Amino acid sequence: MTRSLSALAVLALVATFVAQASSAPPVKAQAAKGNPLGVIVVRFAKGTSPAQMKSAVTSAGGEVITDLSQLDTLTAVSSSSSFATTIKGNKAVTAAFADKVIPLSRPDVGPAGAIAGNVGLGGTSTQAPPDPWHDLSSFLGETNPEGILQWDDNRMDVRNAWSKTTGDHAVKVAVLDTGVQGSHKELKANYVNQDTANLVPCNLLTRQFGPGLGQKDCSSEDTEGHGTWVASRIAGAANGFASNGVAPNVSVSGYKVLSTTLGGGLTSWIVAGMVRACDDGADVINMSLGGYDDPVADAQDYLLWVAGVNYCRAKGTTIFASAGNEHVRVNRVNMTVGGQALTGVGQVDTGVQGIGETTPGGALFDLRGLLETPAAVPGVVMVSATNNAIGDATGAGAVNFWTTHIGARDQLTYYSSYGSRIDITAPGGARKFNVPRYDGGAGDILYGGWGTLGALDPSGEICTDPSLASLLTFSCFKVVGSGFGWLQGTSMSSPNASGVAALTLSAHPELRHDPAGLLARLQSTARTSMTNFMGPNDPANTSAGVNGTPCSTGFCHVDFAHPLSFSDAYGAGMVDAAAAVQ
Repeated sequence: MTRSLSALAVLALVATFVAQASSAPPVKAQAAKGNPLGVIVVRFAKGTSPAQMKSAVTSAGGEVITDLSQLDTLTAVSSSSSFATTIKGNKAVTAAFADKVIPLSRPDVGPAGAIAGNVGLGGTSTQAPPDPWHDLSSFLGETNPEGILQWDDNRMDVRNAWSKTTGDHAVKVAVLDTGVQGSHKELKANYVNQDTANLVPCNLLTRQFGPGLGQKDCSSEDTEGHGTWVASRIAGAANGFASNGVAPNVSVSGYKVLSTTLGGGLTSWIVAGMVRACDDGADVINMSLGGYDDPVADAQDYLLWVAGVNYCRAKGTTIFASAGNEHVRVNRVNMTVGGQALTGVGQVDTGVQGIGETTPGGALFDLRGLLETPAAVPGVVMVSATNNAIGDATGAGAVNFWTTHIGARDQLTYYSSYGSRIDITAPGGARKFNVPRYDGGAGDILYGGWGTLGALDPSGEICTDPSLASLLTFSCFKVVGSGFGWLQGTSMSSPNASGVAALTLSAHPELRHDPAGLLARLQSTARTSMTNFMGPNDPANTSAGVNGTPCSTGFCHVDFAHPLSFSDAYGAGMVDAAAAVQ
């Protein structure tokens, strides 16, 4: 009998995460420009003791905010406008610069809306994977090509891996994100809370935004939702309820490094989260977040990322990060940054493929020559995103659709960045026609197996956005009080790869504390049966999308005539859990 998930009461529906904000993106991409909190990063010469660092900051009139003394670094704020100049006069200080805001990543799913209602749960309960939703054939009447809701597990051959291992609780995965709702029914069994899980200094946020807003980030709880979703995709429990994660028996911890109030996090918070997670013994770190640095103006910011990655790799932690949702080429290069020679840097292409996808009528989103962080920092595993399949857009009013490739599976998504810096790929989901929302037309939906499914806090901002709701962009829903949602993005592909890595470490404990060995195994066992038809953005196409707005600068539509190569799209290929654990 065909099983499905049907609507009992859906009063309003919600979607989330827009690749570019509704306003036009800047003419030049955001590089490190300081932050509204006035945080200054101070880096010291090796051999400077923590006490000497703190003394230098306080003597210059500063207040220490984040202690990164393991990396010879502190961050500080000061009421004195001359603080940065004064601290640079200390002979032990090698650099002092404004910390950078890394924005929350919001892949294009369309307008959002407040949630109020529940969706019925079908199927029977089990106590081993898969959980009852995993193999449901449809959701609200939408049947996806795979025939199961958690189609991404099939593409990574997770089910066959489960015959060998569903994960070892000794394997620790750290999620650096907006926090994690560890009390969620899907996470409670595997969530290991850390006493120091919140790296966001709420006193600063309260000082800047007032107690009403600032205190939203004073606990390690996820008031946004993104981190909870990511954690559930990695380690959602096999508990006979709803969905399950890739590795349903590994341990997962949340490190809050992104602020709901600020709309992102400072580099120092994220690097501090990396250091804390690695000191706590994390085997895998997932970072579904990112930004860009200018290789000259932001060299010191970039080197702070490098220091954090090197620290964690020395501890034996493997770091996975999302490739980015700008659909630009990121090249693997060797270069000197801030006087330090680096191998395997990810630099955005300096040609037209370095200009990111923008909206019709929007300004040029120019990333050319910038360095991506953290996914393209040397030593980080950079994960691109693939879709389910290309749906048939005939009669849907789509401007650009795949007339010759309908049904093709595992395509690079229209939003995912690509290039020689990509290490590996994993499913991230995409709207039904795998084109931007403004090109999709009627039926270009995310729910029902086009996006990817995970857990959400129904009280988080993803599920309570006041924008107008639309069934075409359905994302968040509740079942028996627990929240779930359909999302898309490289934020979703990275935890898929992290989950496969956690299964691999569970089956091969000799690879724990061996980041290079783990990546080598994932790459050598990756699936390579896909053929990519997705091209770059098209700078010559200025036609109007279904919304009628012309693309004044180009770069709004996909170039269907020039598909990207296999390695540029997928790196070594699709993570294959069954092959990796054998």
